[in-house]
Amino acid sequence: MKKNVIVGTIVLLFLMIVSSYTIFYRSQQPILQAEKEATAIAEANANIQKVQDFYWYNGSETYFTLAGIDDNNEELYVIIKKDGGETTILNTAEVITESEAKSITQADKNPERILEARLGMENEEPVWEVTYKNANDTIGYYLISAISGKWLKDIENI
Repeated sequence: MKKNVIVGTIVLLFLMIVSSYTIFYRSQQPILQAEKEATAIAEANANIQKVQDFYWYNGSETYFTLAGIDDNNEELYVIIKKDGGETTILNTAEVITESEAKSITQADKNPERILEARLGMENEEPVWEVTYKNANDTIGYYLISAISGKWLKDIENI
């Protein structure tokens, strides 16, 4: 009897682990597919040889952005519009970086914690959307121009 309970428990745990992995794997598929397609576009349009980071930005429109190195060893951001594949290529030396966007948000908003930053486009301008958590456990979004580093929009207390 005791042996059957132990075997049953092991089988149940095994099924739970496999189920959890399957759910996680399937939930990651849209992100992996978007990154794969964006990489192909970045390779074709900007000669990206090595991808360093991937951002999925959902503002007024959806954009996929890749940070990478091209065949001239230059670091670039390639921003790709989800609908239509329109591409904007930015040299990282000409725009503020992710860490600079986070630092600007920290200085301006003084949040409890910075959660993440995503690069995209708003009104045909490259922007960093920095997500942060306030002390009162609310979420905020801080939009910063990737060109000038100036504040554009703030959504608080979500």
